Amino acid sequence: MRIGFLTTSFPRHERDIAGIFVLGFARALVAAGHRVEVLAPEPKERVDLARWPGVEVRPIPYLRPRALQRTFYGAGVPDNLVNDPLAWLGLGPFSAALAAVARSCAGSWDAVFSHWALPCALAAGWASARRIPHVAVLHSADVHLLGRLPGRRQLAGQIAAGARALWFVNDEQRCSFRRLLPERHAGARTLVCPMGVELPTSAPADREPGRRRHGLTRFSVLCLGRLVPIKGLDVLIRACAGMDVTLVIAGDGPERPRLIRLAHAMHADVRFVGPVFGAEKTELLRAVDAFALPSRQLANGRSEGLPTSLLEALAHEVPVLVSYSTGTAELLGPAPFAQCLVEANDAMAWRATLHGLRALSADELAAHGRWGRAAVAPYAWPNVAARALSLVS
Repeated sequence: MRIGFLTTSFPRHERDIAGIFVLGFARALVAAGHRVEVLAPEPKERVDLARWPGVEVRPIPYLRPRALQRTFYGAGVPDNLVNDPLAWLGLGPFSAALAAVARSCAGSWDAVFSHWALPCALAAGWASARRIPHVAVLHSADVHLLGRLPGRRQLAGQIAAGARALWFVNDEQRCSFRRLLPERHAGARTLVCPMGVELPTSAPADREPGRRRHGLTRFSVLCLGRLVPIKGLDVLIRACAGMDVTLVIAGDGPERPRLIRLAHAMHADVRFVGPVFGAEKTELLRAVDAFALPSRQLANGRSEGLPTSLLEALAHEVPVLVSYSTGTAELLGPAPFAQCLVEANDAMAWRATLHGLRALSADELAAHGRWGRAAVAPYAWPNVAARALSLVS
């Protein structure tokens, strides 16, 4: 099949985390014998876009001069809109441009997947007009935004009417969206499944080279992701202050300067290593003793769904500590280790939980890691792609 993707985020180069799970899905479809055409925003920078076999990326221009295209990429749309008033300028023009290009391309597609409801699911629904199957993939920011907009029931109804199926990363998001739907759409077909993950194909390598490379001599905890407020990294820095623990933060974003100042002020041993990819990320995952995801719910009610970084850590058998949130609780709730889940925004709870994890024996930590890999195995990309394709076949 030739499959169209509509998305507001897709990696621009090999070291770009923007929409990296959308790329993972595209690659899984290509591995299954399909071809993928991606419609994504044109970046404001003049860059040579990366090429991936079987994946054709078509950038959509939406404002001129090009430097005004500030709505997407960077810290992500929600944070861009908060931090940059000019980012709002691109919302309407991109929506119109995407819908027009999607309509012109739809005739060559056998199916279409849209990532992020506004505007992609609406544009895909209009473009497909039910002539080809469309699956709308809704993420946590989608459901949160829809719940706050005027006319939200009408918008939710349009999204459901324009899609053969709706895909959510956790069940709470599915329930929240269904509460928005008019009664006539309440029975919409749904899939609840996290984005996929690549499982390591070889046994864990010696962790010592990675520890030497990053100067890790103590118990070390890794965080992966954008440095934005929703990640709750300030809470974890406060928790680690004064502990015999090294916190490794891999990623970049607008919070970086503030987090560096906080780490210095708290006298916490924090290493800011920037974004990591590929073999470099794998080496770091194998080098650390634990992975932490201290995500919080923001004052406006927005929270994360089920971050890919958590699935990656579990796949590499790294013991995890995660703030209690809907998506993570669904995945980790049955865990035999009560210390997996921690209250968000509570530095003392994180501190106590870190102490508890450090007290485990090597065998207990290894068992924790093995359980994690077993929990995430159903979400290997080939399995997730097969479930997604069943919705359009």
